[in-house]
Amino acid sequence: MKEILKFKNLLFLSIFILLSSCGKTINWDDDKEYITISFNSEGLTKVLSYKGLPFNGELVEYFDDEKTQLKERIDYKEGLKDGLSEEYNKNGQLERKGTYKEGEEEEEVKYTYYENGQLKEKETYKDGKKDGQWEEYIIGYKADKTLESTGKLRYKGTYKDGKNDGQWEAYHDNGQLMDKGTYKDGKENGQWEAYHDNGQLWYKTAYKDGKENGQSEYYHDNGKLMEKGTYKDGKEDGQWEYYDENGKLDEKESGMYKDGVKQDD
Repeated sequence: MKEILKFKNLLFLSIFILLSSCGKTINWDDDKEYITISFNSEGLTKVLSYKGLPFNGELVEYFDDEKTQLKERIDYKEGLKDGLSEEYNKNGQLERKGTYKEGEEEEEVKYTYYENGQLKEKETYKDGKKDGQWEEYIIGYKADKTLESTGKLRYKGTYKDGKNDGQWEAYHDNGQLMDKGTYKDGKENGQWEAYHDNGQLWYKTAYKDGKENGQSEYYHDNGKLMEKGTYKDGKEDGQWEYYDENGKLDEKESGMYKDGVKQDD
């Protein structure tokens, strides 16, 4: 009879511990005596157990004892990071967001801020390399010459395996599009266009493997053609024409080029 009661008590205790570790939120400071963390050879957290069993739920940590300033929150499943992981600074701003599956990081997004709290940069990583969307916001100056963020986008683009890859755009301080084009494996590739800060087209040219190739046109900020010609492997090659702001051809500068050098008339 005693053996049966002992077994029942042990069973109830096991069930209680199991239920207490399923889908609940635990606080690092309050529960750290019940938390066991294991590390792999690289020193990264791999397993978290709560009261001796693999933890299922959310682990949170705060900057303050009153628990008003969240520092970190991590989702766990069967003792492994699984789901969302977030880190905050003391201003309450998100600094890092990661997604995990069975302990392995799938994606990491980092955020940095200016002193005034405006977002400065947002970077996406995979396997420790930039991979995915990247954004940077404009630095401006206040009347007293101190830096501030205007909150306007300066650059945005995508990375792949640590290199620029895909569509990229840059903007002037006034928010007007400055240039746009595509990268492939870290080099400009395809059609690129740039604009003056008044919105007028500045130039359009084609790239191949990071060098200008093909027809190019440049314009004054009043919309008048400034120059046009062809590139080959990044150098002027063929007929080039140059114009002043009134659209008049500069016959002295215009002419034939080869490998970036103007040929004698």
